[in-house]
Amino acid sequence: MGETRDPTEQFTQCFAYFLEIALGLGFVSEAGRANGAAVWIPPGRLEDWAGHPWNQPRIHALTGDGGHRYDAFWRWVDAHGPSEKLWQLDSIAVGPTWQHRGFGGALILAGLARARSDGVGAFLSTGTEHNVSFYEKYGFRVVDSAHAPDGGPLIWFMRWEP
Repeated sequence: MGETRDPTEQFTQCFAYFLEIALGLGFVSEAGRANGAAVWIPPGRLEDWAGHPWNQPRIHALTGDGGHRYDAFWRWVDAHGPSEKLWQLDSIAVGPTWQHRGFGGALILAGLARARSDGVGAFLSTGTEHNVSFYEKYGFRVVDSAHAPDGGPLIWFMRWEP
C-alpha cells in the first residue's frame, strides 16, 4: 500500500471501498449482530464485473505508486487460482472480542453449504500461517504455497472439495 500514510488507515479505507461494492452484490454474510462477516463469491461471478471490487481507482489512490504493485500482486494471486469454477472465500473477519466463539466457523460452514448445494468445491488464499490450520479444520487443504513477487508475503492457496 506504500509508505506515505498509516497502513492501518489505508487498509481500513481499502476494505471499506471493497465492502461497498461487495455488499451491493450480495456477497457478504454476517454472523451474530455484525460480530463477524465473510465474503463468499459464487462461481462465475468474477467474470460478470467490469472490474473486481478489489481493483478500483479509489483503492489504487491509497497506494504509493498508483496501484501498480498492488495490481501485480493480485494478478499473481489470480494466476495461482483454480481454472474451474469454484466458490471463493474472499475475506472473513470476526471482531476480536468475539473470536473463539464459533462465528468464523459458522461463516465458513455457511459458504461451504452453498458450494456443496451447487456440487462444486471452494478455494481461498491466505497470507497468515495461523489461518492455515484453522481452514484445515473445515476440510480445506493446501494445494500450493509461494512467496509473492518483489519480496511479498508467503501465500497459501487452499481448496475444499464437497
